[in-house]
Amino acid sequence: MAVWWRVLFPLFFLTLSWVYPCCSSTPGLLQAYSYSLKSTRCTHARVQQLLRRYKEELLDDKQFEDRDLELQTIPSLSTDFYHWLQMKDWERLSAASRDLHTFWAHLDMKRKEMEGDKVEQRAAHRMGSMGKAKLTIPESIQCIQTDLRDLMTKVNFQLRYVNSSSVSPTSPPALTHPVSPSASHQAPSKSLWNSRLEGYVILRDLERYLTKLARDFILLKTKQSGPPGAQPRGR
Repeated sequence: MAVWWRVLFPLFFLTLSWVYPCCSSTPGLLQAYSYSLKSTRCTHARVQQLLRRYKEELLDDKQFEDRDLELQTIPSLSTDFYHWLQMKDWERLSAASRDLHTFWAHLDMKRKEMEGDKVEQRAAHRMGSMGKAKLTIPESIQCIQTDLRDLMTKVNFQLRYVNSSSVSPTSPPALTHPVSPSASHQAPSKSLWNSRLEGYVILRDLERYLTKLARDFILLKTKQSGPPGAQPRGR
């Protein structure tokens, strides 16, 4: 997926010049997309940093990589470029709100699981005592949850704005929308290693998802401001 994205993604700016020739710009929405893009990139950097630390401290291998591991309850990262390009704004924002909450819920389950595990608590204590004080991994996860919740709030505001400007069959998903855990989350005999692998998959896929979300906001911004070099137009 990464190879064709690197090839096709730069070309979508040229495509916009004829796909959306009559887009009118809404300055407030353009600014909102800019803020969301900045927040997404900042959160992505924090997730990358935590993922490196997670692999080093809990998997004992900072180079650990296993692309075959997956959780069925995490949003799919497979995307058809042309379908992605042709999505309506409300479809894109609705999917973003839903997917962000799904990742938030998975992080919440993993954080609470780690906080309730005495082995993980002792590991966190040892790491904290080896150097200057720093956040434990569960505390760092909670900080990322805060970032995701802030992003959800931004996206839901944008979705309401888009829905108020055009007819669509959707409304912003509630922030409290439940996510059904996978069978592995419910298994009482789940090993510590498998639990740690779940955490790895959640952070790994969240890091990849935020890269995709940044592309969404770049596209939304470009549709609002017009093709590169074009001047924004009023409503």
